[in-house]
Amino acid sequence: MEPLEVLRHLWAFAAAESCGACSPCRVGSRRGLEQARLAGPPDDGYSAMLNVMSRASLCAFGRRLPHAVRSLVRAYGDRLRGWGG
Repeated sequence: MEPLEVLRHLWAFAAAESCGACSPCRVGSRRGLEQARLAGPPDDGYSAMLNVMSRASLCAFGRRLPHAVRSLVRAYGDRLRGWGG
């Protein structure tokens, strides 16, 4: 599986499993999935979205998801350049 496919799967899982109780996780996971489905690197607001999710989500699921994304980017380096926020 290619790194971008893993990233897309991570965001798809997050969008499906978010309980929807807080906006940062609910909106952020869906926006992350939209960005991952695009062919190119994420837009300028991607990093800010990850920061808001990690600080403002009500539960550990939303707060830890950006860390998983950044960890994936660190592991695959240049193959996911720009996705770490």
